[in-house]
Amino acid sequence: MTLRNRLILLYSGLLAVIIILFSTMLYGVTRWTLVNSVDTTLVQTVEQVIANSRPFVVSEFGDPSLRLSLPELDFFRASGVVVQVWEIDEGEAPRLAGSSNNLPDYTEPLAPNRLYFEDAHYHALDEPQADHFSNVLLNGEDWRVLARPIRVWNDRKIVIQTAAPFYTVNQATRALLVLMVVSTTVALIGSMALGMGLSDRALAPIETITQAAAGIVAKDDLKTRLPWTGPMDELGRLTSVFNQMMERLDGLFTVQQRFVADVSHELRTPLTAIRGHFDLIKRYGMDESSMEAIESEVERMSRMVNDLLLLAKADYGGLKLDLQVIDLDTVISEVYRQGRVLVKDQTVTLTIGDFEPVRISGDSDRLKQLFLNLVSNAIKFTPAGGTVTIHLHRSSTHAIVEVTDTGIGIAPESLKHVFDRFYQAEPSRKGEGAGLGLSIAKWVAEAHHGTITVESMVGMGTTFTVEIPHLEGTTSTPAAAAAVTRPRLGVIRRPAAPPKKP
Repeated sequence: MTLRNRLILLYSGLLAVIIILFSTMLYGVTRWTLVNSVDTTLVQTVEQVIANSRPFVVSEFGDPSLRLSLPELDFFRASGVVVQVWEIDEGEAPRLAGSSNNLPDYTEPLAPNRLYFEDAHYHALDEPQADHFSNVLLNGEDWRVLARPIRVWNDRKIVIQTAAPFYTVNQATRALLVLMVVSTTVALIGSMALGMGLSDRALAPIETITQAAAGIVAKDDLKTRLPWTGPMDELGRLTSVFNQMMERLDGLFTVQQRFVADVSHELRTPLTAIRGHFDLIKRYGMDESSMEAIESEVERMSRMVNDLLLLAKADYGGLKLDLQVIDLDTVISEVYRQGRVLVKDQTVTLTIGDFEPVRISGDSDRLKQLFLNLVSNAIKFTPAGGTVTIHLHRSSTHAIVEVTDTGIGIAPESLKHVFDRFYQAEPSRKGEGAGLGLSIAKWVAEAHHGTITVESMVGMGTTFTVEIPHLEGTTSTPAAAAAVTRPRLGVIRRPAAPPKKP
């Protein structure tokens, strides 16, 4: 069953239950009100009969008999209420003691089953009375009968029966029942028809999304986007999320394509070089330059494969950090010393700028890898006579490391891609590396709950900024806090001297 049909059945069923409950309550309340109105009229009639009647005794052979004078019963004719008063003698048949003038020549009890009561049901006029109601059929019509047993003079017993036509109540309630059945049927049919129309309209965007998704599968078209002109409700947000998902899928697919192409290119280049040198060795024999070239290409491939394995482990969560409390300034000092080795044959100056001791929770090996990647990149793309500067300072919450160079800079359109795998902003940079260093640096920074950002101007230089939460103000011991603030290795502030000119 489709979602559309389920919604229609659900809402129609819910509406049917509500209408049936409401109709049942309405029918019950209406009938109770009408019946209660008739019963009230009958009770008032009995009270008027008692108030306007006078019992007296007629002497006959044997015991005297009771007679009831009903001189004021003519006014019941207009209301349609009839009255009978029956004398009850034990061991004898009930005797009609009086009746209203609008009940001529009718000597049968209005309700035969309401003439015989146990003694406990008879009450004196000054006691609370017991009323007994029943529905009877008189001359083919429905009547509502009230019987009140009363104990009068000298323990004589009478039963007053009053009746009013009940067919009007039955007719009204039957008409109401028919009206409710018809209106309920019409409402349900109308609600189903309206539900079908509304569901078609409400589910149309979902059908559009379904067709779009089917078209994407059939045509491999990740450029598809869904237009939406309605309000930003649930369907509007669904459309927006779908478009965002397609945008991300398109971007990921593009990155995957470029990744495969770049990996193929990066692997093909050293393999081609290695093959070429092997051909030379086969033709001319072993020579030192060919072996050095092969060794260099093999090392390059090894570095790239290791970097790819590291990023792959990071992607699926297989790479764990060995987090310990470390002095970040010590790590920066080691990076600085290794950086000096990188610039020993170049006319590039590596210096330390701001330097504040700070303690963090981190993996020293991975952090050293991060900062060495930044420093080596800065040295690599800084021309002769340029300067690379490392800054370490802290804010109230983070340790901040900045690697600044005076190199060639990065174009604005390339800044957002510098952390992508295999991305190299300048064609001139091809062959300088596989383009994985900054991707690894980004992962290491984020794995330490930090961030890495870049600012650059073409021809003016580039600054990479790494921010990592420090332990200042946490639950470190006073000794540890004091250790954080101690001065370290002031000698590293001296810039490395540029090599002498030959």
